[in-house]
Amino acid sequence: MRATLKGLALAALFLAVLACSTTQGGEKIPSASSVTTSPTAAYPKIVLYTTSWCPYCKQAKEYLTSRKIPFTNLDVEKDVSAWEDFSEKYQAKSVPLIVIGNDQAILKGFKRETFEEALRELQK
Repeated sequence: MRATLKGLALAALFLAVLACSTTQGGEKIPSASSVTTSPTAAYPKIVLYTTSWCPYCKQAKEYLTSRKIPFTNLDVEKDVSAWEDFSEKYQAKSVPLIVIGNDQAILKGFKRETFEEALRELQK
């Protein structure tokens, strides 16, 4: 049973790798206006599920860091609890996965415009 679960986890990880290498962006089409990024702006909780080698994960982390938007980074390859949430709770198959607020917005992939639109909607 344990070997089966490990095999399933490895298969899911392979699919995540494949998806990360072939997809670039988020799922919805946003309008292109900017997000308030002042240091005093109040942001909802942002959790970023990533891997160390994913180029889109790196883009997302650099974007958030450069705009001083606070976030929690969870590496699904190093954190078992993060992997469980990523694969079971959110049923995600590719990284990055961005969860904004208390599951108010769940973005699969990273595209700046999609993220900004979701953030604007939650800041209203």
